Amino acid sequence: MKVFSFPYGLVQANMYVLVFDKEAIVIDPCVSWKDTDLSDLSIRAVLCTHGHFDHISALDEYGGDLTLPVFIDKNDKNMLSDPELNHSSDFGMNIHYDGAVEVFSQSEYSNEDFNISETFSLKIVSTPGHTPGSVCFLFIDQDKKMRMFTGDMLFAGSVGRTDLGGSFQDMKRSISKLKEMADDIECYPGHGDVTDLGREKRYNPYFHEF
Repeated sequence: MKVFSFPYGLVQANMYVLVFDKEAIVIDPCVSWKDTDLSDLSIRAVLCTHGHFDHISALDEYGGDLTLPVFIDKNDKNMLSDPELNHSSDFGMNIHYDGAVEVFSQSEYSNEDFNISETFSLKIVSTPGHTPGSVCFLFIDQDKKMRMFTGDMLFAGSVGRTDLGGSFQDMKRSISKLKEMADDIECYPGHGDVTDLGREKRYNPYFHEF
């Protein structure tokens, strides 16, 4: 599995494209597919870590025009179609997606669930706090390498804000959950640089505060 990152917008939200040979999964679709230089790939699914506007601003292209399956946690599903809930209206925008959405019906998926030939497993880690339905996507390769896409729950050296429909108490519980996970998990946040859980356990002040 190869990972490509595409920062977008004033707040530089990260869209990730996970490539499995000639197949791909898009995480947090905020960049047009035409702007990725990966147009020769077959996208199999779109995964949303949460429903805030800066992470779904190109969702109409993927789920609408390209008719791809779109997945999000059930607690954030309504945010996709409501500019007030996804907070785009706070910035004078009207970002919304009214197409088909699938909620995660299980906590573990495999390559076969997305019609991808290369073997991997995917664990849906529920980490509310930034939003009620924030999740992290933990991908485990054939070689057991672990990569987790954390959205706005975890950043390098920080965590997500909780004043845009989130919960400080939920965030504390989610941090406690991550503290129990393996140090060597690479973390790909919704904004900023890649980190790993071992580094965050040592240096992230929120991991020591809670």
